[in-house]
Amino acid sequence: MNKFILSIFHTSDIHGKFNKKKVEKIKEILNQCDTPKVLVDSGDILKGGNILFYPVENTFKYIEDLKYTAICMGNREFNYFRFIFYRRLKRYPFLACNLVDVFLKKQSIIPAMHLVIDRIRVTFVGLTRPQYPPDSLWEKFTGFRFENAINSLQKQVEMYYKITDLFIILSHLGIEDDLILARAIFENYRNMVNRFLVLGGHDHKDFFSDQFIPVIHTAPFLSKLTHLELFFSVNKNSKELESMVVSKIEL
Repeated sequence: MNKFILSIFHTSDIHGKFNKKKVEKIKEILNQCDTPKVLVDSGDILKGGNILFYPVENTFKYIEDLKYTAICMGNREFNYFRFIFYRRLKRYPFLACNLVDVFLKKQSIIPAMHLVIDRIRVTFVGLTRPQYPPDSLWEKFTGFRFENAINSLQKQVEMYYKITDLFIILSHLGIEDDLILARAIFENYRNMVNRFLVLGGHDHKDFFSDQFIPVIHTAPFLSKLTHLELFFSVNKNSKELESMVVSKIEL
């Protein structure tokens, strides 16, 4: 049986507060990492909001420069104006499995992304924070429906579990809802509970809980970078997450 290490670097709630010094430090950290790695974010990475927007959003150039693998759609990425929202999605495909466009007949918002990172099969799933309840007037105006997070995640798990060694749930639901989500995952998927991680944001807090499954939040405004080292046992027939080391890097 072989051992394998996968590194996950996590940010959240940056709100466009990138600067050259911090970007260069993150690049240096990533370059010094000698294991397969990804950089992900749990939403609110942009300066713009769900009503206001910037004609030029410089954050996108930093996203491209740092080569983010996956970013969850936060409430800052969603916009009530459809043309602004889809203009953002053209710049970067933010993930949200619980947000659907009821005006369109085809899937326009990417719910999840599946990658093989060296030998580990990883599915990234996005969960965004609902801005209004289903069937509200806002839904009729915008054409966007926020669906139940747990039910939406279940659809993605059913779709990908046969080909996935690790589900990384990028959540912008907030700590309280992430803990509810973690409990639901624990109760619904007891036979594969070690395949799940929740990397969250929205509450602007450093947070860790492994009561049900690991739930990890990173401090906002790029003040810290979370580094997760995931240790897998790998043999011919299986790849299993055995342990994890979590560290916080000051930026």
